[in-house]
Amino acid sequence: MSTFRRDRLTWTAYVMLAWFAFLQASPGLVVPHLREELDLSYATAGMHVAAFAAGSALAGWLSPLLERSLGRRRLLWSAAALLAAAAVGLTGGGRVEETVGAVLLMGLGGGLVLATLQATLSDHHGAQRTVALAEANVAASVSYLALAGAFAAAAALDAGWRTPLLLSLLVPAVVFGVNRRLDIGSGPAAARHRHSRRCRLPAAFYGAAGVLMCATAAEWCVTAWGASFIEETVHTSADTGVALMGGFFGGVLVGRLLGSRLARSHDPGRLFLGALGVALAGFAVLWPATVSAQAVVGLALLGVGVGNLYPMGLAVAVALAPGQAAAASGRAVLATSASVLLAPLAVGALADLTSLTAAMGAVPTFLGLAAAGLLATSRRRAVADRAAEGAC
Repeated sequence: MSTFRRDRLTWTAYVMLAWFAFLQASPGLVVPHLREELDLSYATAGMHVAAFAAGSALAGWLSPLLERSLGRRRLLWSAAALLAAAAVGLTGGGRVEETVGAVLLMGLGGGLVLATLQATLSDHHGAQRTVALAEANVAASVSYLALAGAFAAAAALDAGWRTPLLLSLLVPAVVFGVNRRLDIGSGPAAARHRHSRRCRLPAAFYGAAGVLMCATAAEWCVTAWGASFIEETVHTSADTGVALMGGFFGGVLVGRLLGSRLARSHDPGRLFLGALGVALAGFAVLWPATVSAQAVVGLALLGVGVGNLYPMGLAVAVALAPGQAAAASGRAVLATSASVLLAPLAVGALADLTSLTAAMGAVPTFLGLAAAGLLATSRRRAVADRAAEGAC
């Protein structure tokens, strides 16, 4: 395997993906505060996470079209501006209609940022895309941990939950100021763009996309409801529940650091299955927890496993669509956003009918479905490769 090189474009993509991840995870930590401020039910509060996912799903469908018309550089910075403006709208919203609408626009802008940068890294690093995508998700994990720390610090300083979101907007402003002339990549050449319109993604890709949907659903059930779950089962305050989520985000970081190293010499499919096993073990510790220490241990193990599901699953999916990184990345964002839209919202509705503890049983169910789907997809990879060659 050739040496993996991180150039200026790579680092720019990592930083922007980290900023996106900071805001992507924020609705899950904002929900406990919005429930208190606006007196919301679980299902209504869950609409914030669902709204982000709905916007991202729309972005996944639009991104290949917008890339062809705008080019990657213009699309990236326009999407970042939309994400930033919508975050400001969330902090200023005083009614649920305003906050949900702002999060919807955050999802649209953020989904375009994500799809564009994933395609850029995939094209830029070619056969080394698994390493690049894994390292990008390490950057996202650092950002998740920073988010939990920022919320904890804001609570300790009585600065309010809005302060961390607003301060994060300095990141894209600085990155754009330093890299406004950087060639992000305009995507494939015009002739290849015309060809890509007639080229369908192979059927095997959609099988891998289904695996991504299940894995993402499990991850975002924890991201969206983890703090509220701890609050209910361990009987803590909302601020303490949010702070304890640092165990999950720390686990995600450790897992992705390990995964980024293993990705240099191991098949991403095998790494995906191993990560599923660790995630299931973590959930087995977390679900019956009644004290903070056990909850943190379970969250940490769950984070180690869950943290590698998206980057490894994405690497498998993109590899099944050679030469179509932009389309594959956009459809992957669409598929995973659909799961983020439906799964946490369903858990919130089920929690209103039963309890959040019972509703979180969806997590191991999704993990099991992801394992079954990956095994089925792996058995057909040889056939899928031949189908991909003749798909255009």
